[in-house]
Amino acid sequence: MRCPSTEKEEALMKRMLPLRTLLVDDSPEFLGRLEKWLAGHPGFEIVGKAYSGLEAVKEVSVLRPDLVVMDVAMPLMNGYEATVNIKEGAHRPIVILISFFDRRETCEDRDSKADAFLKKDSLYRDLLPTVARLFPQQRRQTESNFQAPERSGHGL
Repeated sequence: MRCPSTEKEEALMKRMLPLRTLLVDDSPEFLGRLEKWLAGHPGFEIVGKAYSGLEAVKEVSVLRPDLVVMDVAMPLMNGYEATVNIKEGAHRPIVILISFFDRRETCEDRDSKADAFLKKDSLYRDLLPTVARLFPQQRRQTESNFQAPERSGHGL
């Protein structure tokens, strides 16, 4: 049985244009699970994956995504630093930072330019409502024929 708020958020996502999404995390396994989960939601089009903040900055300028879902803790350039670079660029997508740690536990959060911060352990519960809040203008003009599949375990 699915909770009503989840069904409501999924219905909202069905009416939205697919968001061109870049996924960023240094764990290929995590990226694979997140990509698979998002593939079950018609509101997302995965346009690329990056494995560091430095790679994310480059990919944003090339792929021009609407949304970047990015881990905080990564080599070469962390998510906070990458977000600042992305937001200073010509193309400025919405950036959602994710972490296993609470944002209050990181001192860099006060300087973050991220649009939202989600904990990885509640990502599957919180991502759809957060995206719906950040993209209210992306409504489809006509109803979609997409049907969101039933989900059992997420494996995150």
